[in-house]
Amino acid sequence: LVALVPPLFSGAVPGAKLKAAVRDLAVTLRLARNQAITHNVETQVFLNLESPAYAIDRQAPRALPAGVELKVASAGQGTAQTAHHVVRFYSDGSSSGTLITMSRGKRGYRLQVGWLTGRVTIEDAAADVH
Repeated sequence: LVALVPPLFSGAVPGAKLKAAVRDLAVTLRLARNQAITHNVETQVFLNLESPAYAIDRQAPRALPAGVELKVASAGQGTAQTAHHVVRFYSDGSSSGTLITMSRGKRGYRLQVGWLTGRVTIEDAAADVH
């Protein structure tokens, strides 16, 4: 029984790290929206798609765990082709709107940022990841 436990945990750790990274990015996006409303100023979240990381305005970037892939699609753009993407939150709570996909292997999640309300939602995207 003891010999079976380590392989079970080693397979679960990457999935747990991905899920934690998705939740952390969602919290960061929600924080940016709250800052925009509270301070009555546009707040930006910068996404680095090459070396997956993100940051609010001028704060130090937070790197995603190794092996996590970050993709972005915006309204009218389809999948972003550039190495960097900016999600903007406005003082009325609205946003530039975007769909962020974070994946690792066959596991994936979508973070939807609504343009009208700025609401951030998380969906399981395992079936969409190739």
